[in-house]
Amino acid sequence: MAKGPVKGSGAASPGDAPAFDPVEFAELAGVIGEDAVLDLVWIFETETTDRLQRLVAGGQDKVTLVREMHTLKGAAGIVASPRLTALGQCLEQMALRGIAPASCDLKAIEDALRVYLEAVRIRTG
Repeated sequence: MAKGPVKGSGAASPGDAPAFDPVEFAELAGVIGEDAVLDLVWIFETETTDRLQRLVAGGQDKVTLVREMHTLKGAAGIVASPRLTALGQCLEQMALRGIAPASCDLKAIEDALRVYLEAVRIRTG
């Protein structure tokens, strides 16, 4: 995976960004309610798990890879996951150059998703 600063995150690499942003999560819950946020998290978990399965299977063209990473980046931003947002951004840039994610990149997404979901569970009880 590409190394270097992640624009706007203050992190040296995507893995350095926090998996969960409790302030952003609380702000979103304040706007749409915690139940609605938990619905979004469930949808995000389902779609990200499905996305990982597609990516592991391989065979995507450049356009599909860019779309998959762009969608991950945006969805992760909505549910307050800076690390997954940063990973999506980094992998989207790689996809734009025609580089498919390596198995270690997919493992990084899987690990970040697991840590994020655990933080949400702790936050919401």
